[in-house]
This record gives sequence, structure tokens and C-alpha cells, in this order.
Amino acid sequence: MADGVPRIADEPSDHVCAGCCMGKMREDNFSRSPEKTVKSAGVLDLIHSDVMGPMQTKTPGGCTYAVAFIDDFSRHVTVYFMKKKAEVLEKFKMFKADMENATGRKIKRIRSDNGGEYTGRLFKEYLSKQGIRHEKTVPYTPQQNGLAERMNRSLVEMARCMLYHEGIDKKWWAEAVNTSAWIINRIPNTVTVKTPYEIVYQKKPQLKNLEVSGAHGYGHIPNEKRRKLDAKAFKCRFLGYEDGVKGYRVLNVETGQHGRLRD
Repeated sequence: MADGVPRIADEPSDHVCAGCCMGKMREDNFSRSPEKTVKSAGVLDLIHSDVMGPMQTKTPGGCTYAVAFIDDFSRHVTVYFMKKKAEVLEKFKMFKADMENATGRKIKRIRSDNGGEYTGRLFKEYLSKQGIRHEKTVPYTPQQNGLAERMNRSLVEMARCMLYHEGIDKKWWAEAVNTSAWIINRIPNTVTVKTPYEIVYQKKPQLKNLEVSGAHGYGHIPNEKRRKLDAKAFKCRFLGYEDGVKGYRVLNVETGQHGRLRD
């Protein structure tokens, strides 16, 4: 299913993850019924989408919303971050271009709720022009868009656990959500035998660069960015991954700035 999976020592049977408790605790009567059926014949035949937010804390870039696009066939999820809901169309165009170029297939249908960000004139015109059918839920029946809503809940729960477990500032919630999506795409689920990544990209995901969220480390400072007596490395914390980039997203502990670091 994946190559380069690190060997992890067995935890004692009574081990309790504090981050998971703080991030996932719910009432006993909370019902979760995962979507276990695939309603499409191939990748990009049907895309589920939903918006999460607004978050109480803005990201360093000023975002308070996120939109997820989930491929029904593979359960592959892509997340984009937004300052306002009106950006959904722009993000969908980006998603469409990226996924169609990567797979050689075309999006046929998209399913969403009746939020104004999906039902506006510009969104309708774009879908019509692209020949994409829009399946909207019946008003007041959010369960019809259940797959997207459950995915968003999983992304937020995973992100919350990462932030609390390592004591990372809430303003980095987007990095945690993005890392959650990266992980979900690289592990099997109750529907797909293969990982979503392998189904979409036709190759096994490489996990040899897997890191613990919030892990402390040191990043190399290039010669071009330091003087002879300056330090050659800086203290940093792992924030997440970035598709298409061979490296990590890290936080400089001393300056508070974030950026990329090669693996």
C-alpha cells in the first residue's frame, strides 16, 4: 500500500494519547455512520465538496475558511484555504486543472449543499460551460452531503489533535489541516483497498519522510543567506508537507516565520 513506512515500537496497551483525547472527545450518543459505498465508476466521476469555517483564529495569511474537494471513487481529498467563501469557485478551478492534468480524466459531477458559494451565478455558468453536472442537496438535509461533511470533521479533528498534542499555536490550523489531508490520502480506509493516493496517481505513496507533527529539529541555512561567523542552522518545528515539493514546511522557533525545508 505504501513504501518507506517507518517501524514504530508497540505502545503499552493502557497508553492514552492526550492530544487525541483533547481533539476528539465527544458525547457517547454521538452517531457516526461512515459512507461505505462508492457512487462512481472512476476517478473524478463525482466530486464531493463542503466548506469549513469560519475559524476563530486567522492564519498568518489571513484565512478563516477552507474548502475540501473529495473524489468519490478514491476518497482522495484536496483542501484549499480562503479568506472568504466567495473564493470557492477560484479554488475549484485550481482543483479541476490540477487533478485533470494529473489523471488525464475529466470531472463529470460535483455534489455540494445549497450554500451561496456553490449556487451563485458565476459558479453555475462555469459548471455549465465545462459540462459538469451539479448535484445539490435538498434544503435542511445535510446528510445528503454526508461524505464531504464527515471528511471535514475528520480533517478538523486530526488537526486539533496535532495542535494540542505538541502545543502548537492555533494560528497554524491550516498547516495542521493540510497535513491531515496529506496523511488521509496515504492510508487505506473502509472503502478502498489501496490508498487514495495510489488510486489517483497509479503509484504507491512514499512514506520514508514521515515526521511527527510539531517535532523539533534544525534547518540548514544556505551559504548565500549567512555570513562567515553566522550559525549554519536554525531551530525549527515541523508543520507539515506540501504536495509536489520534496521537503517539509517548518516553523522557525526564533523568528516565528514559516517556510520550506528540503528533506
